[in-house]
Amino acid sequence: MKASILILAGLTVFTAVGLTACETTPRERTRYVDVRSERERAQQCVAAFEPDGKAPQVMTYDSKTGTEVHMNQDGRRVDVTAQNASDNTALGMGGKVGGKIPEACTDADPLPGAALPKDRSYKTTWNSQK
Repeated sequence: MKASILILAGLTVFTAVGLTACETTPRERTRYVDVRSERERAQQCVAAFEPDGKAPQVMTYDSKTGTEVHMNQDGRRVDVTAQNASDNTALGMGGKVGGKIPEACTDADPLPGAALPKDRSYKTTWNSQK
């Protein structure tokens, strides 16, 4: 009987100590700090859609703004990038002709992701969706 009381008392103390160690306020989330320069982020976005570094099949250049636009096609896959070296900005888009949502990125978010949200909850005149 005394042994069971000692065990019960020990568990009570252990539980009380364990509960006092719990935090009542949520911890602050650790935030990722992007240490790359603007130029590096722009280059990463472009590299996602021009991985081999070859000359583009189609290229245009706007001398007023300094913006280059590249387009490459591989079968039904089409990739388009735009970059401005003077202000370290970029845009990349790519997808399959007749495919679903294309991928896109910018210098502000250099990892390619869907250009549109997958849950399209908008109404248009031709489909009357909500």
